[in-house]
Amino acid sequence: MTSRAPTRTAMNPNQLRALRAVQEHGSVNAAAASLRLSPSAISQQLQTLAGTCGFAVIERSGRGVRLTPRGLEMAELGDEILARWESAVDSLRRRAERPARTVRIGALPSAYRSWLFTVVRRLRSRTGMTFELFETVPHEAYDQITAERLDLAVAVRVPGREISPLTSHPLYRDPFVLIAPPDLARSTDGALRAFEDADWVLPGQETFCHEVIVGHCADLGFRPRAAARSNDWQVMQEMAALLQAVALVPSSCLTSTRGLVPVSLPATELPVWDIELATRAPVAATPWFTMIDREMSRLSPGQRRVGRERLAGMS
Repeated sequence: MTSRAPTRTAMNPNQLRALRAVQEHGSVNAAAASLRLSPSAISQQLQTLAGTCGFAVIERSGRGVRLTPRGLEMAELGDEILARWESAVDSLRRRAERPARTVRIGALPSAYRSWLFTVVRRLRSRTGMTFELFETVPHEAYDQITAERLDLAVAVRVPGREISPLTSHPLYRDPFVLIAPPDLARSTDGALRAFEDADWVLPGQETFCHEVIVGHCADLGFRPRAAARSNDWQVMQEMAALLQAVALVPSSCLTSTRGLVPVSLPATELPVWDIELATRAPVAATPWFTMIDREMSRLSPGQRRVGRERLAGMS
């Protein structure tokens, strides 16, 4: 091939990749197959590259082709150019995926303890994101997002609560487990009401957790009698072991506590709450939120996803 005067056509990374593939495989057809392109596309890339450089980059060699001396030099230079190009693109991509400021997350203490700390650690190490973390309760998480004091929250879905104009979608269902001393656990007849006369450890009366448990028991026809109260699920289990009492605990917060066993009951006898990820619509549209959402979905307890559809203004 003869040299030609340089043209104004810009060089692009695909031309350099085509040149390197021809050098490695010794033919246009083999190079095309390796890059999953047509032979004509490879030929066009090489012709454009030669026009840009002003000299031939390949020449015939038997039944195949090989790089010219200048083509070999261009291939070596191309490796350096491609490495810098890919590094720059990766850096720009990471910057696009990283929020312009610290991400403010609110969540239940039980979510932090059981799985959310792991999510945050991974995102910090892999993406360079920075975070501010806040403890929230179900009644306040949505208000905090609306007021833009939080960017997103892992929260318990409060039945009947209107969250419009926020956007949310389910992460997982967290059924409760009844724990009791072994002697009490054996006395059940398959009904939660069998523990009506037992001593109970309950959450604080002012909490949503208390509403969930006491409301569920009321639906089954009884009201549990509190022998102790705590807003910490682990402390509740330790209290139950000490006092030989029973307690209802979300399965994600269940710990192995000496002196207590889980009681086998039908699912209909136990309360359950839905854990969801809520945010504002503009935040949900950002690349960095997609990364957080994906990591949360992958690592949340049991990976029992109940849906991937985004639900705006759930009621």
